[in-house]
Amino acid sequence: MQIQRIAPGLKVVGVVLTGILLVSLLIGRFWWPTDSGNWEKTLRLMTVLSVLACSVALIRERARWVSVLALLFGLFWLGLLANALAANSSSSMRQLLMILLFSLVVIGMGGQDGRFWRVVLGIGAIAGAGFALFSLVHKAQLGEFSFAYRTMNIHDSGVPGVADFGITIEAGMNYAFSFIVSLWLAMRSRRWPAAGLWSLCALSQGLYIYFTFSRAAWMAALIGAVVLVLVATHGRVRKAALGLLGLGGLVAAVGGYRQLAYEFGSRGLTHRDEVWRTVIERVGEHWWFGHGAHTDLGDVVLSTGQVVHNPHSLYLEVLYQFGAVGLASLLVMLLASLWTLLRSRATMAPLWFSVLAASTIVFMVEMHFFIAAPNVVWMWLWLPLAGALGAASREYRAPRKAPMISSLDARPA
Repeated sequence: MQIQRIAPGLKVVGVVLTGILLVSLLIGRFWWPTDSGNWEKTLRLMTVLSVLACSVALIRERARWVSVLALLFGLFWLGLLANALAANSSSSMRQLLMILLFSLVVIGMGGQDGRFWRVVLGIGAIAGAGFALFSLVHKAQLGEFSFAYRTMNIHDSGVPGVADFGITIEAGMNYAFSFIVSLWLAMRSRRWPAAGLWSLCALSQGLYIYFTFSRAAWMAALIGAVVLVLVATHGRVRKAALGLLGLGGLVAAVGGYRQLAYEFGSRGLTHRDEVWRTVIERVGEHWWFGHGAHTDLGDVVLSTGQVVHNPHSLYLEVLYQFGAVGLASLLVMLLASLWTLLRSRATMAPLWFSVLAASTIVFMVEMHFFIAAPNVVWMWLWLPLAGALGAASREYRAPRKAPMISSLDARPA
């Protein structure tokens, strides 16, 4: 009886703590009042507190969120943990524990209506748009802004510690996530002022993404946007959205033909094929279970003399560290999650589906640090996977009448 009396209060506390956790995760990528180490410690603390606050609800309602997808995720996570134990990687074990707790928190929020997620993700989208505009304007003030092709390669704001990602791929992928979120919020809006605000957020971040000249970020943003339009709209809205995207693509093809030909023709793989061959060679006799979690690839010397240290493919990193078993389990988890989201009528299903669909492609040619502290992989893999787990739960889904792809915008915003 006492547990029943305190459960509603704990649930409210859990919602508040989880909201703070998610907002900190989204905004902290761009700026944090102290160093990044304190940001990660804050996220760990908030994750633990959120799980504790949500634990009563998760236990009492366990029959509602246990699903086939949750079973697959459990096996997937246990396989990664077994590999980390065998490799005696305490760092990997700690990070895997945080990933599990974070996933439980997101599942625990599965019962919240769309308002919770719109507020949390909206704060992140506004922050992303604000930092994108600030970066572009401040670069112009510094005289570092240039419209010339591949001149600027923006990856920072010009202010140390503020929206400073170090490399263009990191900057582009962080803004691409917020770009897709902004589009989702615009599509969910029923009033023109709100739709206009989120569209402006998407536009500002789209401009930033373009000037990164990161092809992976371009792909992530474009694939995510197209998929989102296909699954989140129908009828005349879908035709209009696809028409605008097609017109934009035509303008880009005509106006930027030489640049596109260079990017996807002359520029090619930029020696990624050399890196990939080296990774596969170094897997050696460890095909089944890999070299172990957190095992460094080591120096890879390219034909140009340049030295790189990452495989330029999340899939190959998983193959190197976790072997064919780990890679196969990841692919199964991705496909099962995409299938679950495609069939779901959950409020969040279109967003998580579009993010995950884009990431499955980008993972072929970019991204690393599969098991790590909160980073860009959390945004493109662990968060949407946890969202898929929430969508698979009975509590998270509305009564099924039709698949997501044909009836999402029938729900009220």
